[in-house]
Amino acid sequence: MQQPAFLGAAGWDRPEWSDTFYPSDMPEAWRLTYYNTQFSCVFLSASVWREADAPLRETWAADTHENFLFLLEDASLEDIPAALAGRARGIGRKDPQLLWFDRQTSLKTLAAQLAPADGNTPIYLISRDGDMGQIEQVRTLLELMGL
Repeated sequence: MQQPAFLGAAGWDRPEWSDTFYPSDMPEAWRLTYYNTQFSCVFLSASVWREADAPLRETWAADTHENFLFLLEDASLEDIPAALAGRARGIGRKDPQLLWFDRQTSLKTLAAQLAPADGNTPIYLISRDGDMGQIEQVRTLLELMGL
């Protein structure tokens, strides 16, 4: 059985992605919609998702496809906002299912961390620094590993 692997970043509204990842003429309000076409999840810090009001969370849900996953830092099952029910998972920064990477992360080390997986437990690979070059290398690694 193929292990479910989700690739994403810590947040989607990254200033360094303006004019590089996001098309230069794209309105900021469309960024999550575009992001969700390229990634399968996003990690949101507790301060970000807790400060968002219900209408904003509903917009997040409407702007993403049904299989897109919101990883909400330190959210308990009861904390999951209604608008994101079935589309969000609470996770701690040190959860073993969460593999952080950045431009300095060795792909060999990352591959070794992925290898012992049991095949059923989802793994979440999250870019800490949003380096698009490294994200693309991790995407290729996942494809080569069949994840």
